[in-house]
Amino acid sequence: MSKRKGIFYGWWIVLAGLLLITLTVPFTSALVSLYMIPVTEEFNIPRSAYTLTTTIIAVCGIFLSPFAGKAVEKYSVKLVLSVGVIVFSLSYMSYGLAQSVYHLYISAAFLGIAFIFCGNLVTQIIIVNWFEKYRGLVISIAISGIGLGGFIMSPIIANLIIHFGWRQTYFIMGLIILMISLPITLFIMKKTPEEVGLKKYGADEEEQSTNDKKAKVEINITPNEAKKEPFFYIYMVGIFFLGLTTTGSIQQINPFVSDIHGMVYAATIVSLYSVLGIFGKLLLGWLSDKLGVIKAGSIGYISMAISFALLLFGQFKFALILMTIFFAFGNAVASVSPPLFASHIFGTNNYGVMMGLTNSSFQVGMALGGVVTATVYDLMGSYTLAWIGLIVIALLSMVSIFLSYSVSRKKYTHDIQ
Repeated sequence: MSKRKGIFYGWWIVLAGLLLITLTVPFTSALVSLYMIPVTEEFNIPRSAYTLTTTIIAVCGIFLSPFAGKAVEKYSVKLVLSVGVIVFSLSYMSYGLAQSVYHLYISAAFLGIAFIFCGNLVTQIIIVNWFEKYRGLVISIAISGIGLGGFIMSPIIANLIIHFGWRQTYFIMGLIILMISLPITLFIMKKTPEEVGLKKYGADEEEQSTNDKKAKVEINITPNEAKKEPFFYIYMVGIFFLGLTTTGSIQQINPFVSDIHGMVYAATIVSLYSVLGIFGKLLLGWLSDKLGVIKAGSIGYISMAISFALLLFGQFKFALILMTIFFAFGNAVASVSPPLFASHIFGTNNYGVMMGLTNSSFQVGMALGGVVTATVYDLMGSYTLAWIGLIVIALLSMVSIFLSYSVSRKKYTHDIQ
C-alpha cells in the first residue's frame, strides 16, 4: 500500500470525512426537527410547510448528485469542498434572517446546492479512491459522523434555542461549521493517494489476488447497460423507498416525542439514538464485511421496521428507549448500505456515476418522506398511520433491493458462463 512508515494517510482522509459529515449531514436531516416547533409557532405555519425546507434540499440532490462525482474528478478537491463548505455555512446562517417561510425556502435551496459538493456523497467517493480493502468499514466510520453530529449538536442546539432563540442558534451553528470544516478541506483532504506518492490501502493484496485462480471476478456494469436492465429500476425503487423512510421518520420523531413528553425529553431521545447510531453504523459496516451485504442489510431493515412499530407506543417512555436501540441500527441502512448495495449490484468500475444515480433516487424519497409524514399528522392530528406506513415501506425497500441483487447476480453468472 505504501513504502512509507507510519500511519497510512488514508486514515486521515477517513477522519476528515468523518468530521465533514458530522458538520453537514445532521444539519440537513436529524437536527432540522429541533427548530420545527419554535419556527412554526413564530410564523404560524403547519409543520408540513416547514418540512418543505428539507424537501428543497433533497430536490437539489436529485438533480445535482450525478454531477458531484464528475466535479470531483475534473476539479481540485480543495476547490470543490472549500466552496461548498463556505456556501453551506453562510446558507445555514441565513435561516436566522428569515422573515417568512419563503425566505427559509430560499436559504434551503442554497444549502442544498452546497451540501451536494461538501457532504457525504463527495466524501464517500474520495474515501473509495483511497481504499481497496475495508471499504465497508471505512465508509461506515465516516458515515458514523451522522450519529456523532446528532449526539453532540442536538443538546447544544436545544439549549441554544431555549436561551437565545432559534435565529441566533442558526448564526452560532453556521459559524461553528465554517471554522472547523474549512481548514479540513484546505489542509487535509486529498483526491487520491497518488497525489502524495501512495497506493490505495490493500492495493498490493489485490494485485496478488489476480494470480489466484479462485479469486472472484467482480460484476461491472456501465450506466448505459444498467439502464437497459429491469433490476436497475427495481433497485432505484428500493433506494427511493429507503429515502422515504429516512426523512419520513427522523424528521418527525422529535416533534412526536415533544408533543407527548416535552422538548427536553425529545432532545434526549434524539441524542440517544444519535450516539447509538454511531455504533450501529460501525456494526452494520462490520457485519456487511463478515456476513455479506444482503444478510447484514436484512437485519438492518427488520430493525428499522421494529423501531417504527415501537413508535406506536410512544406514550410509554420505555418503548421510546427501546425504539432508539432498534432505530440506531436500522437507520444505519440508509447511510452505510447504499454505497455497498451499488458496488455489489453494479460493480466498482463506474462507482462514482452509479453512486450519483443512487443518491438521486434516494433524494427523491427524502424529498417526499418528511412532507408525507408531516401531512399525515396535519390531516389526522396523529402520527399513527404514518408509523404504520413506514413499516410497510421499509419492508418494500428491503424486498426491492434484495430482488435487484438476486436478478443482477443471476444474469451476471449466466453471462459469464
